Amino acid sequence: MKTPMRNIPIILAGLALLAAAPLTATPVTVQEVGIGANEIVTINSSTLGNNLAVYAGVVDLLVDGVPTQGFCIDPWHWSISGPQSYDIRPLAGAPKAPGPMDAATALKIEQLWQQFYNPAVANWNAQAAGLQIAIWELVDASVGSATFSLVSANDYNAGNMIAWVNSNPGAPAANLAAVVSLTHDSAGKSIGQDYVIPNVPDGGSTAVMLGLGLIGLGLVCRWARAA
Repeated sequence: MKTPMRNIPIILAGLALLAAAPLTATPVTVQEVGIGANEIVTINSSTLGNNLAVYAGVVDLLVDGVPTQGFCIDPWHWSISGPQSYDIRPLAGAPKAPGPMDAATALKIEQLWQQFYNPAVANWNAQAAGLQIAIWELVDASVGSATFSLVSANDYNAGNMIAWVNSNPGAPAANLAAVVSLTHDSAGKSIGQDYVIPNVPDGGSTAVMLGLGLIGLGLVCRWARAA
């Protein structure tokens, strides 16, 4: 049995380095190392199965060795352990198949992050879970051909978050990017989860920029079977 892990969000200084800039695919090494604020929920996934108990919330990552946090944008692949090859890409260009999402959905995720990502709130575990669920539901609706659904009765306010962002198209947006797994299994099938993380201006010097200024405050999910 795998039990949930808790982790305290990591805050790294340097907001000025998160200014928007064009982002192309840049190779990085990504490793999932733990779970932050989260709740366990039950989901159905067209590729993973039904009635799966999974973490919904913040995931701790190392991006080129630098502590970073983000959300899962890929409810169709299990996370994998150890350092893995990834690309940093524009958020709208992720996740991998059955993605990517469209630009409008990517903007909504950035607006949700800006509005609801707040580790200081008393109910941060629940709010992080709601934000994660909202991201899954938005990405699934954008991709269209995939199937994801929440089985748990409690969506941790995800529905209200989506209603808010749909009602506030001009809301401020966070500057985010995606990291997309390049790993394949022995049969050539894509594996590994894709994540949304804070953006940095120069993907070519990712490790340096992250070390100086990345706010490692993202929401990520780590899949975990409860039994």
